[in-house]
Amino acid sequence: MKKGKSILEYCANCDEELEMPIVQRDPSNPHLIWVRCPKCNETKPVDIEQVKSELHEESEIETDEPVSVGIDETLEDEEEPEEEDLDELIAPTPPPEKKSTKKKPAKKKTGKAGKEKEPAEEQVFKINPDKARDYHPWESYQPGETVRHPKWNDYGVVLRVRRSGGGRNLIEVRFEKSGEKKLLSNQPSPAS
Repeated sequence: MKKGKSILEYCANCDEELEMPIVQRDPSNPHLIWVRCPKCNETKPVDIEQVKSELHEESEIETDEPVSVGIDETLEDEEEPEEEDLDELIAPTPPPEKKSTKKKPAKKKTGKAGKEKEPAEEQVFKINPDKARDYHPWESYQPGETVRHPKWNDYGVVLRVRRSGGGRNLIEVRFEKSGEKKLLSNQPSPAS
């Protein structure tokens, strides 16, 4: 993937519109790209056609001229982007600034003896290669389950199961060699 390509996109986790780098394109759907939030590192899918139509509508309201998003339609075109292409990737007008809604830090609770309570420790799971099953994005997993990633030939244990900001199911896995990774789970199975 080329470095430097990004689009202005809303992040549900951060509750703001940010310039997000394009991290991957979906070969099965040329209109789908994946972007990553620079603040929370959440990866989410974006439909290029929807972005183009929104920008086109905004452009017609402002100038009555069509607008180009600047995202290549084909996966084969992997030339280095020029500076003017990078400017086209960003939405033409910045979002209106919102008032900061920072919350005050929570006060620490104290116990009977006046000692601060420790935050609950995350449950520690052990990797058990004998009980591991191969990871596949279309299967469901539970915390504590041991998985083997067939492409990486690496064993890991599922730490958490959660839903991404883009609505996808994710598992967070701690691998022996690769460290902590977020993987898709419970996705539609591939067509046989």
